[in-house]
Amino acid sequence: MARLYYRRYTGHILRNNLLILLATAAVAAVLTGLFPEQPAYMILFAFGYVLQALVNILIGVGYLMQPAQGSAAPYFLSALLVLLIGFGACAGIVTMVL
Repeated sequence: MARLYYRRYTGHILRNNLLILLATAAVAAVLTGLFPEQPAYMILFAFGYVLQALVNILIGVGYLMQPAQGSAAPYFLSALLVLLIGFGACAGIVTMVL
């Protein structure tokens, strides 16, 4: 029973982080289409990705300090995915403009 709960818990954390990532990448792509001459706002999206990853890392560290409440692994995995996918999306959008 606990294992099934852990899978759902992990799935929810990963799903929510990837949906946030998808939404911000879609907004960045739309803004790139509307304002192709100003790619400077991509710095703002990169800062948002770093902030999202940092929040996941801090929550994961919090769960490491109190292991009885839950697992920190989904948060660290989400942080890694946000950094890998987010900056890949930023680089892809910037190369579309250039």
